[in-house]
Amino acid sequence: MSEQGGSPSGLTSNEAKEFHSAYVQGWVGFVAIAVTAHVLMFMWKPWFY
Repeated sequence: MSEQGGSPSGLTSNEAKEFHSAYVQGWVGFVAIAVTAHVLMFMWKPWFY
């Protein structure tokens, strides 16, 4: 039987915060790489002109 009052994921609050921190860091890294790639591509071949 599942415990009453627990989170749906089964993680404790501290574990959830740690997971969230790692997830956000990964997302920020992905966005930084994507923005860098877009800037470099725009510098090479502008698409607005």
